[in-house]
Amino acid sequence: MIWLVFALLAGAAVLAVLVPLSLRAAPLEAAASDKAFYREQIAEIARERAEGRLDAEDAETARAEAARRLLRAAEASGARQSSSRKARLVAALATLVLVPALAVPLYLRLGAVDMPDMPLAQRQAASKPRFDISAAVEKIEQHLAEHPDDGRAWEVLAPVYVKAQRFDEGVHAYGEALRLLGATPARHAALGEAYVLQAEGAVTPAARRNFEAALALDPKDAHAGYYMGLAAEQDGDKARAVEIWKRLLEEAPAQAGYRALLRQQLERLTGESFADKPQSAAGKAVAALPEGEQRAMIGRMVEGLAARLAQNGSDVEGWLKLIRAYSVLAEPEKAAAALAKARAALQGKPAELARVEGLAQELGVGKEAVR
Repeated sequence: MIWLVFALLAGAAVLAVLVPLSLRAAPLEAAASDKAFYREQIAEIARERAEGRLDAEDAETARAEAARRLLRAAEASGARQSSSRKARLVAALATLVLVPALAVPLYLRLGAVDMPDMPLAQRQAASKPRFDISAAVEKIEQHLAEHPDDGRAWEVLAPVYVKAQRFDEGVHAYGEALRLLGATPARHAALGEAYVLQAEGAVTPAARRNFEAALALDPKDAHAGYYMGLAAEQDGDKARAVEIWKRLLEEAPAQAGYRALLRQQLERLTGESFADKPQSAAGKAVAALPEGEQRAMIGRMVEGLAARLAQNGSDVEGWLKLIRAYSVLAEPEKAAAALAKARAALQGKPAELARVEGLAQELGVGKEAVR
């Protein structure tokens, strides 16, 4: 396409030069004036001869001289016009030959003939600055070299190390985050997983200790529970692995992404199908309602749970369900309020409070308020 545009532009440039050259030049003013003068002189001689002012011999002599001068003027004009035509022809040929002969080698030397055309969207995308993950990691590492007690920085860096398969550094970073920021189910489970990846899939004693610590804080932590099932299988206790994974599958929310992994592992160990079970009658009834009524019914159930917890705040399982329900319903303000009430109700119960804090961190509850 670009070559067609170049050809059209070159053609237009050549025509702009050739058209004026191809037009016939106007008669030269000097030659036209000479010829008119000599013609008028011949006519004057004829009038004077008719009036008797010149005899025949003088008139013939004067006419012959004027005719010779007229002939010389005509020959000079023709020569000049011929010279002009030759000059126009030379200029036209030079334009046709020299312009392409010079332009094409010049472009081949200075241009980029083999470079394909790039669409506008790709040029704009190429011009946008890109986030350099290695530069960001280097900056955080420099920060930690000066401030090694920044637990948040370790926690940010740890998953980056693991994703880059720098497992030794990932284990160290997760360990520092856990030491500096405190124990939560999520931190213990993440450190345990880093140990497993470091050991190429084996649930080592260090990994197991962290998964057990996570489950001590939250017995329903699916992340740690999955790896405990994997540890049971590696120990040769397939029945225990199936038991753990079945329980996790039954407790997993319908939208949980890890349900497929649990089904795959269970089917591998048992050879049975673990497709999602049909909904109960109550579940089908709720699902059959229009979306607005369905949401209203779920909202009433959640508010009923909140009212019950207002009467009995020691039910940690109830607080976990309430906070999770508000998060699923995309009501962050209510989730944050429930978190605050759970903290107040569970004062003096560090194990239960740790489970609530772990869930809040997992779901990101309360972060909006901090910002």
